[in-house]
Amino acid sequence: MKKGVMYAATSCVFAIATSLAGASAAQAQAAGEAAQSSAAQEDEDDTIVITGSRIRSSFDQPTPVTMLDTARLDQRGATNLGDALNELPSFRASESAATAGLSPGPGLNVGGRILDLRGLGSLRTLTLVDGKRFVPSTTQGTVDTNMVPSILLSRAEVVTGGASAVYGSDAVSGVVNLIMDRGFTGYKVNGQLGISNEDDNFTRQVGAAGGWDLGPDVHLVIGGEWEKAEGVDACRDRDWCVGGMTIVGRNPLAPGQEPTIPSSNVVANGSVWTTDFHGITTPPASAYTGVDLPVLRPIDGITFNDDGTPRRYELGSYANRIWMIGGETATPAEENVYFDFPIVSPTERYSAMGLLTMDATEDLSFELGVTVGGSDGKHRSTAYRSIAITIQDDNPFIPRSDDPTLDIPTILADSGDTSFTLGKGFDDVGPVQIDARNRVFRIVAGAEYDLSSDWTADVYYQFGRNSFRSDLRNNTITANIVKALDATSVGGEPVCRVNADADPSNDDPACVPLNPFGYANGPLFAAAADYVTADGFQTSITKQHVVAANVTGSLVELPAGPLGVAFGAEYRSDSLTGDTDAISQAGGFFNAGNGSIISGKIEVTEGYGEIDVPLLADVAFASELGLSAAIRQTHYSRSSDFTPSSTVNATTWKVGAVWAPVDEVRFRVTRSRDIRAPNIPELFGPQTTRTGILTDVGNGGVQVIVPITSGSNPNLLPEKADTFTAGVVIQPQSGFLSRFRASIDYYDIDIADAIGVLGQQNIVQRCEDGDALSCTLITRDSDNNVTNINDTVQNVNRLIARGVDFQLNYAQPLGSDNALSLVLLANYVNDLITVDSVGSTDRAGQTGLRGGTPAGIPDWTIDATASLDIGQSFTFNAHVRWINSGFFFPSFIEPGDEGFSLANPNSANTNSVPSRTYVDLMATYRLQVDFAERLEFYAGVDNVFNQDPPNFPGANGAGNNVLFNPVGRMFKGGLRARF
Repeated sequence: MKKGVMYAATSCVFAIATSLAGASAAQAQAAGEAAQSSAAQEDEDDTIVITGSRIRSSFDQPTPVTMLDTARLDQRGATNLGDALNELPSFRASESAATAGLSPGPGLNVGGRILDLRGLGSLRTLTLVDGKRFVPSTTQGTVDTNMVPSILLSRAEVVTGGASAVYGSDAVSGVVNLIMDRGFTGYKVNGQLGISNEDDNFTRQVGAAGGWDLGPDVHLVIGGEWEKAEGVDACRDRDWCVGGMTIVGRNPLAPGQEPTIPSSNVVANGSVWTTDFHGITTPPASAYTGVDLPVLRPIDGITFNDDGTPRRYELGSYANRIWMIGGETATPAEENVYFDFPIVSPTERYSAMGLLTMDATEDLSFELGVTVGGSDGKHRSTAYRSIAITIQDDNPFIPRSDDPTLDIPTILADSGDTSFTLGKGFDDVGPVQIDARNRVFRIVAGAEYDLSSDWTADVYYQFGRNSFRSDLRNNTITANIVKALDATSVGGEPVCRVNADADPSNDDPACVPLNPFGYANGPLFAAAADYVTADGFQTSITKQHVVAANVTGSLVELPAGPLGVAFGAEYRSDSLTGDTDAISQAGGFFNAGNGSIISGKIEVTEGYGEIDVPLLADVAFASELGLSAAIRQTHYSRSSDFTPSSTVNATTWKVGAVWAPVDEVRFRVTRSRDIRAPNIPELFGPQTTRTGILTDVGNGGVQVIVPITSGSNPNLLPEKADTFTAGVVIQPQSGFLSRFRASIDYYDIDIADAIGVLGQQNIVQRCEDGDALSCTLITRDSDNNVTNINDTVQNVNRLIARGVDFQLNYAQPLGSDNALSLVLLANYVNDLITVDSVGSTDRAGQTGLRGGTPAGIPDWTIDATASLDIGQSFTFNAHVRWINSGFFFPSFIEPGDEGFSLANPNSANTNSVPSRTYVDLMATYRLQVDFAERLEFYAGVDNVFNQDPPNFPGANGAGNNVLFNPVGRMFKGGLRARF
């Protein structure tokens, strides 16, 4: 079915040539030229600068370009540029305040709004400001749009195809060019408040800007904004999440046993029983073979009250080594160390920008821009947990009981054992608290000179500095908690065994024994908790220098128009240094990652050339026909204090054509070779250790908690992408249909040597399927248990993205004072494929998100906006976003699928994720006053029908926060004024 839809779509491929603006007539007038539906900027000579090209000409480029203007931000009441862009179907909100739980760690820029086109990863989307690179504002080397004040935005132009030949590395899935309103004159302010239906996520935002003519040839614009959002604390704060959704793996089968349930079972109200917050005695792995509930020995299944008194644990209807269905835990999210993440992390940000332009002569102009910004975010990672803590029989904290079936010393004596295993999630010691702080400074100076009426040269220098610091408070020191839990008695007093054994070399005078029985139990607990925890930090400083020069003009006047060319050169230096605490340097923290010392530098020298050749114009069957081409040669020099230096050379190119047989129809096609060279964090950044849940298909399908090494890899190769786009835009010129625009754009991006992580589950699955490389990333002990998974970034062979973008625009006057405008945007994704030596995994249509695996993307996403103007005073906006039904995990096979059987290791009880439709409403009232050019008040509701995310597992316990709204109904209102 999916392939049939694809073939039908590609039979009429189009290229986007209209804007994303759905502004009403009144809004378009207020927005001025920025609300035009072309993705071009007109200067005083009526030449056009298109983001997909550096050539100034009247020739429409074949590269698809689309636009978001300030009218869209007003319609949505968007306080953040990144949030507005991430709503568009071609983007995926992979990094935001709602997705911090996907990768908590020392390098996490909590609340960053990072743009990700096509679901190919934010690192493959190049974000520019006024056509120039912006200093990376995350430790991943990407640009945080929080640092660009939306109040100064004129529009955002999006090239939805490869553009590396024009703009350099990273432009694999596309380019987002944020164009500032450098000609703004006057004053404007805005302010907004918002709060959710559950009385949380309280958000407030203010912004102000001014523009002045300081003389006949000097203009200054200054603007800035501040925003603070309280977030949503945890899974327990939402009804759809408090019960949790978990994947309960089937217990290993006994020889010859036939399965009665699927291998994986997605269930609600699954609780973690072997890491109970109060502690519980746990059975060996063999206890789970061939049974629904573990075969418990007398020592197993004893839990404890707050004060440590023992009692029997009430198991549910099914239990594996981690999860249990039913049983005594009524609210899993209240007692589940795996669910204790913020659903939306609290964040605060500010950004300010100043732009000074000066015309020194008629031909020479200068510009100076300064940007400062900052963001602060808070997150929470899991507390220490283990399902197999060895407790010796002389541990003084072992509680006694008058009931011999609960008295652990009696049970041990009867069995002849001298130890037992205990599981516990140390919520009483507490989770890791993460505070992330980011600060950006950027200055850019440039000059432009008109060499003649046909030729222009420009040059600019940019310096940017980003300072990042993450503080991880209350992080558990692995070695210390192991020593503190192994207690004995000396003179009737509890002491750490290392201080009581016969080996003085292992003594630790600071060690305080920790009582794991009960909850924060005993007089020594506070001191022991202090001993087993410490604060860690990670810092990083990114510096970027850019010097670039460009020359554009026309070589000759052809019958169809001028032959346009552009050529130039650029030098760029990116450096990254970072520091961390002594414990992190030794890899001593249990969770949320250990920081690293970082050192790296990449110097880039490149030159490019570009040409536009108009072949025909205003002749039969060719209102316009032209070709374009670009080529760029790049040299990378990579160095670090810790690894050998290396160099990389790369050539990128692009060819394209445009044909308009008549003015109403325009066809476009492009073919390009694009690259993304690995950046400093990928090459020389930190390697950290965290933990995650794994279904070990190489060890009978047992579910375990494993250490995972993640981070950089100095041996990475550049990615190489082959990109093809083709399509047409229909724009009737007269009559009723002149108010209608339609476009469709087909894209095919094929990336070789793609850089990314596989995820611990994928690594183990691929090893089991025969992939030798994946097997080298797994460390096992003599009993075949996983002791570590190396999930650092790798060149994971190929990524393929294919799909179609659709857009329909229509505007209809309703009498003399009223107007209705409609915009429909849609994205169909046919393929989002990862290919390795074992085979391919297609994540197109994957709307679920399993921890430890890459996110997918819906096969269909539709975004529709309707705007109704009533006179000059009222505007009503309705926004609808629809995400098609999909699947949870690519390898799962559910009942009804071809090949389903209970014996299949990929069998699951369900894999079908339902669709979601979100409706947002906004009303705006404009006052006619003498003291302001514009004064308007607005109020709206997002997610009017309070749609919950589909009830499936997720990084926060349930739901996919990348795609679906985790907040619920949100009320907002504010004012905008211009003077």
